[in-house]
Amino acid sequence: MAGLSANILTSKNRAFPNWPSGYFPSESWPFYGSQGGQNASQKRKFPGFLNFGSVGSTIENALGNSTSVWTMYNGQGTAQTAGQWNGGWAVNEQWSDGDYWSAAYMDRVDNKLYCLVNDVGTSPNTYRMVSIDKDGNGAYETAAYQITSTALQGWNQAAGQQIAYGSSPLLYRTGGVDGTGNFRWDMYKANTVNDNATQPYDGVRLEINTSGGTVNGIAANTMAETTDGLIPNNIFTGDTNFDVDSMMGPTANGIMGGIIVDRLAGGGSLVGYMLNANTGQVLRKVTWNTSFGVPFYITSGYVKPFPWLGSYAFQGIGSAETAQGVWNFSRESLHNFMDEVAVYYGLL
Repeated sequence: MAGLSANILTSKNRAFPNWPSGYFPSESWPFYGSQGGQNASQKRKFPGFLNFGSVGSTIENALGNSTSVWTMYNGQGTAQTAGQWNGGWAVNEQWSDGDYWSAAYMDRVDNKLYCLVNDVGTSPNTYRMVSIDKDGNGAYETAAYQITSTALQGWNQAAGQQIAYGSSPLLYRTGGVDGTGNFRWDMYKANTVNDNATQPYDGVRLEINTSGGTVNGIAANTMAETTDGLIPNNIFTGDTNFDVDSMMGPTANGIMGGIIVDRLAGGGSLVGYMLNANTGQVLRKVTWNTSFGVPFYITSGYVKPFPWLGSYAFQGIGSAETAQGVWNFSRESLHNFMDEVAVYYGLL
């Protein structure tokens, strides 16, 4: 167990770790719609910008449709109209070629909502990172970048559900905290040897630089596509049901994990994946919680954790799934929990 970060229990007699407490910082909670759930238009609400000027602002999106607009409200539920917030922030508003939202990341240090946008009008597809602030100032964070791996093509694009789809990767920052390091977008369900999305899988990564310098020798304000650093060379994993892309992490110990299927309506368990990125070991559909359940309730279907203001905000990702109860957890506490679970299962 040498080299593990602090506060990780390694006793052979350890019990299954408990879920961490919810994360409700006073500067962003409560907010308009913070009780969770969705409205009649299937829209989910997240806490708004920390520098908004008053507590209670909200950002909303209909996550079941990757062309829906992001809308910003004040604490009283009034839609904001400053800049590109007027009428909602559309997928093609900053970049006219944008077709689908592919990922979102709300940064509490930068006070920006970052979104990775996909243009499916090119073959292979083209990606670009854009952002918006509280005043509705949209920005290009990168140049448009046409991918070379067809594994990053617009999967499930006919349904337009990339940002909600369970195997759509999450954005994370290499610094491990908000405001620090490049963004990464790791799709493990990719076969770069055969240049497609079939097994066996070794994964492909977009390394996204928004702050200067170079990434893999490519100039700033661009994206670099690579297979380096995902899993050890020559370690191929997966089968046709391999859906590990929507994973949290990596933790300080290289653990990534994600919840794919829920059984919560009857008070059951969460099922998902765990991966040790340092060894390439993957566990498929392991239980993520103890027998007494987890702090949040999902009506049916699937959940997805969205990286939001230093937390993971769990939301239902289909048309009917509703996340209620305690659904927001700090990144630090959940990463610690993931490491504990990895020790329990023998991944660490």
